[in-house]
Amino acid sequence: MIAPYDAVVFDLDGTLIDTESLCNDAGIDACADLGFDVPLAFFQSLAGIHDAERVRLISDHVGRALTMAPFYAAWDAHVRHRMAAGVPLKPGATDLLALLHGRGMPLALATSSRAGPAAEKLAAAGLDRWFSVVVTVDDVAAPKPAPDAYLLATARLGARPGRTIAFEDSETGARAAWSAGLTVVQVPDIHPATGAHAHHVADSLLDGARAAGLI
Repeated sequence: MIAPYDAVVFDLDGTLIDTESLCNDAGIDACADLGFDVPLAFFQSLAGIHDAERVRLISDHVGRALTMAPFYAAWDAHVRHRMAAGVPLKPGATDLLALLHGRGMPLALATSSRAGPAAEKLAAAGLDRWFSVVVTVDDVAAPKPAPDAYLLATARLGARPGRTIAFEDSETGARAAWSAGLTVVQVPDIHPATGAHAHHVADSLLDGARAAGLI
């Protein structure tokens, strides 16, 4: 029997690590540090959106400019403070990565996080050893929901998009992987999935992997 996939690409926040709530709370605190009162529900609505676009949308929402560099510095500091207590993994993350790695499956990460925070989260969660390729928002001209991150990840793995499976939590990320031509497994985190850009919607990583025939 021919295996259905040659490579796997994972999103990070909300997919492998349970950091969406952590990062949202840290973002609210960072905004408050800079004098911006941003509702949590609005910050949560920006799931999967890259940080520069997030800053623009927050600025539009509050009606005045949020300066990017001070916000990044404050947000990263609050995230680091929270991660000091540990970075929780999504259920089945380590089991799935270990199983795929044991089979020799090429693994990549495609995240909308900036390179620095992505590296810190991977190291804090103990996941950095699994990935031969890491693509961040700093590596692409157009971030998610554009397909660039997934196209670059598959290219760096030497894999064809049509033979690659992606795991995502957000609508933004699922749309990016779908547009790149990957098989998409969406495991929703804070927000429910519409399934509009997913081949499989599952309650957990392992359930999604089974549904897609990966394991």
